[in-house]
Amino acid sequence: MIHRLRTTRLDAALAVAFLVVGLTQVEVFPIAGAGRGELFVAMSTLPLAWRRTFPIQSSLVASVSWLIPLDGFPVLGLVVVIVQFLALGTHGRPLRAVVAVTAWASALSVVGTLLGPEAPVAAIGGVLAVVAPVLAGLAVRHERRQKQALAALADQLRAERARAEQDAVDLERSRIAQELHDVVGHDVTLIAIQAEAAAAALRVSAPQATTSVEAIRATAHHTMTQIRAVLDVLAPCAGQGHPGPESPSELADRARAAGIDNTLTVTGTPPADQEAITLAVNRILRECLTNAGKHAPGRPVALAVDWSPSTVELRSTNPTDALAITPAPGRGLAGIRHRAELLGGTLTTTLADGHFDVQVKIPARPTPPASGPTHQGRT
Repeated sequence: MIHRLRTTRLDAALAVAFLVVGLTQVEVFPIAGAGRGELFVAMSTLPLAWRRTFPIQSSLVASVSWLIPLDGFPVLGLVVVIVQFLALGTHGRPLRAVVAVTAWASALSVVGTLLGPEAPVAAIGGVLAVVAPVLAGLAVRHERRQKQALAALADQLRAERARAEQDAVDLERSRIAQELHDVVGHDVTLIAIQAEAAAAALRVSAPQATTSVEAIRATAHHTMTQIRAVLDVLAPCAGQGHPGPESPSELADRARAAGIDNTLTVTGTPPADQEAITLAVNRILRECLTNAGKHAPGRPVALAVDWSPSTVELRSTNPTDALAITPAPGRGLAGIRHRAELLGGTLTTTLADGHFDVQVKIPARPTPPASGPTHQGRT
């Protein structure tokens, strides 16, 4: 509304300026008698005040003035026509109305030329004086629409880029959360098991709690080392390294020392050039041990890793509490599924006959995942 008011004021000022110049010419060098010159100037210049707000109507009024016969030539006559009909092409709506008014004005221009002092051939120039500004205005309108479309597209692209950046941030946060869960969750479970053992031993004999307390201390130090390793990956510092992943046997031994009874069978040899698969297997083994220690404390868990030239198969089986409530989804199995999918593998979990079974198959050479995994069970 403010922009439209400002536009109207500017157009009104331009119309008044043209009116003053035209009336001055009529007084000094008359172009028609009996007030016809003043009427022509007023009818041709005053519509300029509404040339952008009401381009159709103002062009119709301005073109009617050309029917007034003149004896001379208005000094700003051609300029007024160009300004008026340039606005018609730029701001006129709809297009068929612009075409109709242009045809009407062209016809009146021919008639006005024939009624005036100019030669009949000048009618061609009169038509061009109408049509050319309208065409130029239409070209300006088209260019403006293109600029507006490009601006809208640029805004849309900026919004899409912002959404993509936010999605990337969310994905990275999820990855960091999963890494910390895999690293810390296992060791915290071991600490909790040893803390319970230490509390029970303290009630009987303080010296018997020494082993459990020592295990808690060692596990806590190991957890801090693993956390620092994750932080080094996220924000590496020059000159600082981080330890390599534990082997499956080391994971099983440490879990066994912490109170998670387990057996581990490893067949075959992992490929030396597939560290991502080796790390994924270690993380999955760690999560299986954590899962068993959390949901089936004191129950043995059987682990098996079978390396073959084409695939690696990992299986974890442990008895479950018959009174256990049907579990809800969490990060544990979701993390296993995610790691398997990233390497083109699958996850299958079953809960039947009092046993919880986790089976993961991963190609020895990573491939894009072919289909979504099936799973049921707890975290």
